[in-house]
Amino acid sequence: MRIKGSTILLLGLLFAQVNFAQMADCTLGLGGKDTEVIIKVFHLNEEQKSQLDMWVAEYQLSSRLIQEEVDQLLESHPQKTPEDLEKLAVKYNTLKTKLFNISRAYDQELIALFDQRQYEVYLELCNEVNRKPMSKSANEH
Repeated sequence: MRIKGSTILLLGLLFAQVNFAQMADCTLGLGGKDTEVIIKVFHLNEEQKSQLDMWVAEYQLSSRLIQEEVDQLLESHPQKTPEDLEKLAVKYNTLKTKLFNISRAYDQELIALFDQRQYEVYLELCNEVNRKPMSKSANEH
């Protein structure tokens, strides 16, 4: 059986779309250990640095509160049966997702402050690591 070139091209485009849809978001990790790296790589101006510092503090507070929830969950949740462990895993994953979403929202806020040059650097870095860049428009968190 012989496959036509257009069929191969179409299949290639479909697989590319599936892979792009499955790519992880290109996050900055605001609030993590790499705040200074973010400042240096993107050459943040003073206003951006000030905003970044505020968001890092807010993120760290949220992170600490969620970690307290995790600690409480692990201390108090029954863990005797497989069903208990499954329920624990669901609750833990919910908290983990909540923390990730908060971090992503702050990353989005910073990206929205990028000027065109900074955003282009961001796009290049995302491309290098095969991650899906976030848009420059801010989302509420």
